[in-house]
Amino acid sequence: MDQIISYSGKEGLLKVTINSLEAKRELLVFETSYASLNNLFTKKQAENIRAEFLKRKIKIRELTNHAFHEQYTDVPDFHEKVMAIRYINPNKLNILVETLVYNNVVAIYEPKEGGFCVEIHSKELANQQRQLFEFIWKQADRPIIGKNGRTSIF
Repeated sequence: MDQIISYSGKEGLLKVTINSLEAKRELLVFETSYASLNNLFTKKQAENIRAEFLKRKIKIRELTNHAFHEQYTDVPDFHEKVMAIRYINPNKLNILVETLVYNNVVAIYEPKEGGFCVEIHSKELANQQRQLFEFIWKQADRPIIGKNGRTSIF
């Protein structure tokens, strides 16, 4: 059944993030230039969420406008076993709103104080967003992955 659920505040962002742990096999993410679990939540909450993705063997593929990532997690093997990141030049696609796609869910939110947060439960929309993600993924660059998840496309 199609459904739209809206959330607000950091509690809403946390709820949407925890809901994404229900992904079967894979979570697709359009990552904003200012988003990070570390910026949204406490370090402990962020690390617990990452550990849970690892435990549940959920793969995350992420498109980002970040050309470079510093080390962001202390969860062993998280980056090697969970994350796959590709860089898309913001001149091609400027990612301004974070989007998660998993199962039959598309979650869209602004990861900032007072930002909006909505989950749309729709098989058709999820399939369409998945196709868009794959189309862009094929055009995106593979960053060089350094120690502990540090990345750069240079």
